[in-house]
Amino acid sequence: MAEFKTATQRLEHRKDPLTGHSVIVSKQRMDYVKRFIQSDAVFMDEFVRSTEANCPFCPDAVERNAPKFPPDISAEGRIKVGEAICFPSLFAHQDFNALVVPTQQHRIQLNEFSPQMLLDAFKACLTYFRRVCSASPAVRYAAIAMNFLPPAGSTIVHPHVQALMSDIPTQSVTKLIESSQSYAKNGTDYWTDLVETEKAMGVRYITDMRGVHWLTPFAPMGLNDVEGIVCGKPSFDALSETELYGLADGISRVLKYYHDTDVRSFNAVMYSDQMGQSADYFSLSTRIVSRYGYKPNFVSDVWALQYLLNEQEVYESPEETSVKLRKYFQ
Repeated sequence: MAEFKTATQRLEHRKDPLTGHSVIVSKQRMDYVKRFIQSDAVFMDEFVRSTEANCPFCPDAVERNAPKFPPDISAEGRIKVGEAICFPSLFAHQDFNALVVPTQQHRIQLNEFSPQMLLDAFKACLTYFRRVCSASPAVRYAAIAMNFLPPAGSTIVHPHVQALMSDIPTQSVTKLIESSQSYAKNGTDYWTDLVETEKAMGVRYITDMRGVHWLTPFAPMGLNDVEGIVCGKPSFDALSETELYGLADGISRVLKYYHDTDVRSFNAVMYSDQMGQSADYFSLSTRIVSRYGYKPNFVSDVWALQYLLNEQEVYESPEETSVKLRKYFQ
């Protein structure tokens, strides 16, 4: 493309300071992949409209058909917080798996995920977690996951949240807990050290919002990776109302940034150590990443490098992403 002259590209190989997770930062590739990040608005509108008539998460269908919990989880059959409604998942991804539908609205833009909507959804998840712990004391590991639109692995367009519990932590959480315990042998807490270091450096740290520290990780797990850390709070049941709102508010702001940069699909997770256990080596965290766009000529952002070789690739440095995000947290 340049008369066959030799070209040079710069790759950065980074490793997560806690887990050793590696990532390749290939900034020259961004101009090439931009077209895959953007969605086809007409195609998406038609797709969303075509799924509304038979949507199982729209209000009438949920009330009529959604599964119900046994009495030891909910005497009413379902858990409701504000507009959010929580019920068992039809197909379990973990030993205990509930779904939370945060809004009656079938189509929602990323800039329409309000803090209150997310807060009610998270409260419904936490209510479910506490009741599972009460009914099955051995089940203590909980996680919240969000998949929005098909590029993020969602089979249903209507916004929803996965509430997951097991007596066994997921592989990633196991690695985080074990690495945090190992780090604590030095006499300090990794998560506090991380936040203090990032604040002092000032290139990836965004802000402290209601007790939640927001930053872009040094070694991102995906595109536009943003992390929220609640230092000193190891599990969901340790969170205060203020901190839970801080998590909801921060995610809402990240989604507004995604929307303004033509991103329409995302994944998010929130994970903790065992509920009901005091762990001074671990802090509850959330991670959110953007996914590719939705269009007729769809290309996945996950290929063999990620799926089988377990090596992530991103096209913008977290330092650049942090600069762009800061105005959304003002």
